Amino acid sequence: MKPKLVIMALLCAVSWRSYAQTEKGSGFIGGSLSFGTSKQNSSSPSLNTFTLTPRGGYFLANNFALGLELPLNLSKLRGESYIAWNDEYGYYEEQRGVKEFSFGISPFLRKYIDVKDRFKFFMQANLLLQINTFNRIDDEGYLIRTDAKIKGWGASISPGFSYFISKHAALEFSVPVVSFFHQNYYAEESLYNYDKTNNLRLALQNFTPTFTFNYHF
Repeated sequence: MKPKLVIMALLCAVSWRSYAQTEKGSGFIGGSLSFGTSKQNSSSPSLNTFTLTPRGGYFLANNFALGLELPLNLSKLRGESYIAWNDEYGYYEEQRGVKEFSFGISPFLRKYIDVKDRFKFFMQANLLLQINTFNRIDDEGYLIRTDAKIKGWGASISPGFSYFISKHAALEFSVPVVSFFHQNYYAEESLYNYDKTNNLRLALQNFTPTFTFNYHF
């Protein structure tokens, strides 16, 4: 009888270790750093990005969470040209060198799949509301002025892996496989004051790996 009790206790312990971190009613908080580059084709400008994203979530069911991310992004376009007003000489001219800062609100749904003890695969779907600010910079990287603002919305799907160091701590790695962003562009100092664009990017065009630390409670 005792061996059966021991086996049952061990099975319960394994089950607890596997599911306690992502069970219904639990939650997590954390943040991520991401970096990368995106390029639509060989002749288009490249976009180098650095993103800090605090996040939190709540498990509505075992291995299924609803959460919110607040992405903060700093980007620099290379090879991009645009038309802007030259205050010194009093005419429109082509300029190069753009830095971009953006702030977003991004609710998400996440589904975990158990792979091994402490190791899980997940699929995450995000919606995004975002405001971008473009700054004109000189050849040395100093700010001249803010040229344009963009307001937009989008969505993305990102698979990843989560490794639980302990019951409460997890390290994650993920990559967006597809993302879409619709933007409304307004440039007060530009010849082209207003524009709308839709951007659809796949993983090979937008390779931006993300490393995350989450605390589960």
